[in-house]
Amino acid sequence: MPIRFNDAKLGSLYTNFEAQRRTNPNLKLGQEQVLQLVALVGDGNRGWSASKVATELQKPGMSREQQIALVKGGMTANEKKDLAAILDQGSVPLDPSAKQFLEAVLDRSAPLPPPPPVNGLSISGDQKNGLSGLAKAGASIEAINISTAPGGRLHMDDTTVIGKADANGAFTMAKLTGDQAMREGDLIRMRARNADGTTTDWVTIKATGIASKDTNNATVALFRIGLADAGNGKISVSNINASRQVSEPGAQLELTNKRTGEKTKVTITETGGFPEGFTVNGKPGDSFSVAASDGVNNTSFTQSVGNVTVPGGAPSNTDLIPDPALHKDELDSAGKPRFSKVNFTGPLFVDGAKPEDVQQGQIGDCYFPAAIAAIAKANPEAINKLIKDNGDGTYTVTFKQRDWNSQGFKDVAVKVDGDLWARSYGGALYGRSANSSDPRKMELWFPLVEKAYAQWQGSYDTIGNGGHSSDVFEAVLGRDGASINISAGNLNRVFDTIKRNIDANQPVAAGTYHDEARYTNTGVYGDHAYSVLGYEQQGNDRFVILRNPWGESEPAGNGANDGVFKLKLEEFAKLYQNLMYTN
Repeated sequence: MPIRFNDAKLGSLYTNFEAQRRTNPNLKLGQEQVLQLVALVGDGNRGWSASKVATELQKPGMSREQQIALVKGGMTANEKKDLAAILDQGSVPLDPSAKQFLEAVLDRSAPLPPPPPVNGLSISGDQKNGLSGLAKAGASIEAINISTAPGGRLHMDDTTVIGKADANGAFTMAKLTGDQAMREGDLIRMRARNADGTTTDWVTIKATGIASKDTNNATVALFRIGLADAGNGKISVSNINASRQVSEPGAQLELTNKRTGEKTKVTITETGGFPEGFTVNGKPGDSFSVAASDGVNNTSFTQSVGNVTVPGGAPSNTDLIPDPALHKDELDSAGKPRFSKVNFTGPLFVDGAKPEDVQQGQIGDCYFPAAIAAIAKANPEAINKLIKDNGDGTYTVTFKQRDWNSQGFKDVAVKVDGDLWARSYGGALYGRSANSSDPRKMELWFPLVEKAYAQWQGSYDTIGNGGHSSDVFEAVLGRDGASINISAGNLNRVFDTIKRNIDANQPVAAGTYHDEARYTNTGVYGDHAYSVLGYEQQGNDRFVILRNPWGESEPAGNGANDGVFKLKLEEFAKLYQNLMYTN
């Protein structure tokens, strides 16, 4: 029997939900819909509009108790009867958290769900309106979307704080945003961080109730798939960056040998990689098509995400100049390269040198791209003078080396060709440019400058184990490098140094501490170098503008995921250890 509502607006909204239920039999009322209903109730005794009540109810930091008190404070006796009818007679089911909320508004005697273990976390309801559940009172809720994470440089524990449990341990409407926004079928990995710093075990849930069906297939990080000849007609398949994901846990990948047509399926592990010892049949030079399925989409594996090639095929004859050796991590147990070289023939510059052209690759030389991007921002003409196209497939990069006899610097010319070590899908393994991964189109100035630096210093291994951006400033500009430690006690000096150098068109970089725990949920990474692109002053507040040399990954709420962000000077001083610049 239809509910006879005393409040016409409440009745109209509920009738609309009933109509939605007829077209979507799986519809349940969650927190968002229940808040819409009680907003029409909470306007009774204050003279507020329903939209005003709705805004108050959804203010950030609004606890469950405060929401209940707000609704009860404006609820009339007849409206209370209407809510009771929805709870007892309604034809549209409520998810557990929504039902519990209405029961609390109506002062029902139903007890709260039992609290989770002292160090536990539980999730309830669907995720259309965000994540809801129970944790220890006051705990922060941390989460990462491990279905979208493989497309970036996120580790599986690179979480964001999305909510906080109230005094009863309850949290609602906790949402991931931006590149990690939840979609139907996505896997969300969560944990609670208690006030004492302890954390719960990880909980992984599949997002449901967001859309009528899951249309988003598993993301595949093709650039992390490594192939190597294992002998006896076998090709080993591995994740070349094991700390990050190839795809979401449980996804299936099908590799098809394009020479033989043989297909091999593999299930991605809980850590987002391949099972240890996984191989396919093939030989050096073979190319494999890769298709993926999350179990819902592309179950026939007809849609490929791209191709990967086993290194060691027919040797290239384009090697005009011997190249710097690979980093030791890119060699197999016998000391042989796990990657091949590809001749890149793209333009040296597309539209001049810019910091966004610079992207760090599979090597621990963050100090180098951070420095080069800072120079490209402060003095792009210095980059134009640094590298020259010789017109014969070779390039000359002229560095500056300290001359102790003259107390100045002397030129050191390093000649390189366009060969770059490449990943199995064809893109550059080390430094690369953002405009394209195609060897015929990628802007070459940065990867070739990095290659020349490795050539000058001895190898990619020599430059790929940490360093100082100030040394790179010297090598490019022929000016003495300098650095200062950053602390809360020298904020004025730090900001003045940044301001003086930026205003003088001189490059600046900053390095973080080795303490990884310091960076939990900050979006900033430990033991890492960043370009300082500028500064801002807004009233009494001072900001530092930074760029991650990855060209992505930054604190939440900083717009596009391009690695560029700004921090208040005080926050900058907490997270960064030193500032590097030129005298």
